[in-house]
Amino acid sequence: MNNQKFGIVGLPWDGGASLGRPGARFAPKAIREAFFWFSNRIDDNKVYDVEKRKTFSLLENGIEDFGDINIAAYSTEKTFENAENKIKGLLEENIFPFVLGGDHSISYPIIKALHDCAEGNIGIIQFDAHLDLVDDSPIQGKFSQSSQMRRALELPGVKPEHIVQIGVRSYNYPWYEAYLKERGIVQITAREVHQSTPQAVVEQALTALQGVDKIYLTFDIDVLDPAYAPGAGANEPGGLTPVQCMSMLEQLYTVVDAFDIAEVNPLYDHHDVTTAFAARIMFDCAVARLSQ
Repeated sequence: MNNQKFGIVGLPWDGGASLGRPGARFAPKAIREAFFWFSNRIDDNKVYDVEKRKTFSLLENGIEDFGDINIAAYSTEKTFENAENKIKGLLEENIFPFVLGGDHSISYPIIKALHDCAEGNIGIIQFDAHLDLVDDSPIQGKFSQSSQMRRALELPGVKPEHIVQIGVRSYNYPWYEAYLKERGIVQITAREVHQSTPQAVVEQALTALQGVDKIYLTFDIDVLDPAYAPGAGANEPGGLTPVQCMSMLEQLYTVVDAFDIAEVNPLYDHHDVTTAFAARIMFDCAVARLSQ
């Protein structure tokens, strides 16, 4: 991962928000604007981390914005094909893709791109309030914000025991109980995170992913409690805190091979607090990867 460029890509798509709030298409632009608040502190390729009391030297010209995926508003399939092809191109150029969604349906083509570029199985770490394992429905179809993990499981290199869902909570459809027991997906609920420590949660996640070739990380902003993320696709009380998430993520930034942030919705945000947190995650990841 040394000398690997940090590539920002926008995927301004919320065509999969059939049950949640539409509006996440506006997130890539908003997160980029908020990102400047952090990136303007870089001086001579150095930045001081107040919390770590340490100055980090960053790879020169290590951050590059590769623009947005071409959106075909008439076609989910064409839009996802465009996304898959662009991310494959970045991976083939040894560029770390940091993708700004978009509703959570956007994860599937990015996961598929990483999957197709991997030599073996891939693992997925999903920070999310929801399970996103719906197969199909008359309202949502097969490629909604509720189905991207189900679609990922159809890829030959994605095994259910190599999916770790962190922060899941609340209530869901009755069929989930039997499905989850049968499939063996690893889940660490929001309450279990609160009762544990960030280090222990990450250790559990990485233990489940031992032996995979690549790791994908998807961060749905609604993993946070709504008090910290008013601009999310849906409100699920009982979520995680920003500090919990930051503490877990900082242990993962340098071990994952692709990353997305989903479900930031500027139309419902309050004073840009949700957008600012997404931008902070992106900057933390860039510093962690470019200062190795």
